[in-house]
Amino acid sequence: MRVAIIGYGKMGKLIRSLALSEGHDIVLVVDPMATENEVTSKHLEAQSFGDVDVAIDFSVPSSIIDNMRFYSEMKIPAVIGTTGWYDRMDYVKTEVASEGCALLWSGNFSLGVHLFFAIVRHAASLCNLFPAYDVMVHEWHHNAKADSPSGTASMLGEILLSQLRQKQSVETSRLDRTRRSTEIHVSSSRGGYMPGMHEVVFDSPVDTIELIHRARNREGFAYGALRAAEWISDGRKGFFSIDDMLSDMFPVNANSAG
Repeated sequence: MRVAIIGYGKMGKLIRSLALSEGHDIVLVVDPMATENEVTSKHLEAQSFGDVDVAIDFSVPSSIIDNMRFYSEMKIPAVIGTTGWYDRMDYVKTEVASEGCALLWSGNFSLGVHLFFAIVRHAASLCNLFPAYDVMVHEWHHNAKADSPSGTASMLGEILLSQLRQKQSVETSRLDRTRRSTEIHVSSSRGGYMPGMHEVVFDSPVDTIELIHRARNREGFAYGALRAAEWISDGRKGFFSIDDMLSDMFPVNANSAG
């Protein structure tokens, strides 16, 4: 593949290194803030994308909607790893459909995380039979992470909301009040250097069930993003999530569990 990388932070650098090791060509690196020699442009410009097969975007929330509009207009398949824009999801879906291009998004490209999602989904469905168990989500990330909650934590909240009959909403802000019984509280901590840890807790008056996913490094995210780039650039059109890719890749996949 001839790959454009948009956003040359830690993830962008890792994706570049892994892509080159797998024999892909990095034809463009775009980052308005970076000064490294590998960065070929500070802005998205149509004339720079003539040789691009697929774009991989791990940039910033403030620019991602304009970036996705650019990919749509240019008909460039794109993988979106940037988080913090999900309140505009319906707009992006409409934009992509009208332009006839291909975008694939995920709040987390780690395949292990998606196995974790399936385990959480099944656990939540079981807890419907035992209403004494209340649920909460907490996530920890390094001190340089720009958004909160993480995209993964938001996805966990939505998975739980879809499974638990007694829950009606997800709350991600600080609570200076009593949490309503129909809410799922998703909280966050920032500090240190950990690449990411997510915990789902099912708590009852007599015991606690904890499900935890810890990322040891970012390589799993980069590997998943490259697999997504291969998938989305294979002639597909439309707006996809990583669940669509996994459903297509595996006859029976983890996302159908529970």
